[in-house]
Amino acid sequence: MNVGKRSAGRVLLACSLALSGYGVAASGSWVGTGQGVRLFTAERTVESKPLSSSGDLARGAFIRQVHWQYRVPEGQPYPQAWLCASRECTRLSGARGTSRALAGLAADQPLHFRFRLPKGRQPARPFRVEGLQVIVDYR
Repeated sequence: MNVGKRSAGRVLLACSLALSGYGVAASGSWVGTGQGVRLFTAERTVESKPLSSSGDLARGAFIRQVHWQYRVPEGQPYPQAWLCASRECTRLSGARGTSRALAGLAADQPLHFRFRLPKGRQPARPFRVEGLQVIVDYR
């Protein structure tokens, strides 16, 4: 294949920009796990501690999608749940799932869960929502 000097130069420039971090950011994912939270009163919102990446992400990496999961003890009322990045939150559809609602936000920021028992769902005794985990796919 005959590649001219001009084309070869463009290819070389594109490769060096990509390797230097000024081109397209590399795709990847990070996993964050957290301690459970205790729910004991209906209509009171409880937040988890922040879950964040344990390593450095490529500069300019943005969330593509987030996978989440948590566990509620058997026999306890199901809470309303949200996953939040800074002040941006998305309502979760259940104890596990995937969402693109936070797509486009910076991938290096911590996430946290919010839980609230709806009005009239007072538990017989306090309980813990456990197994908090997020997997953040970024690009």
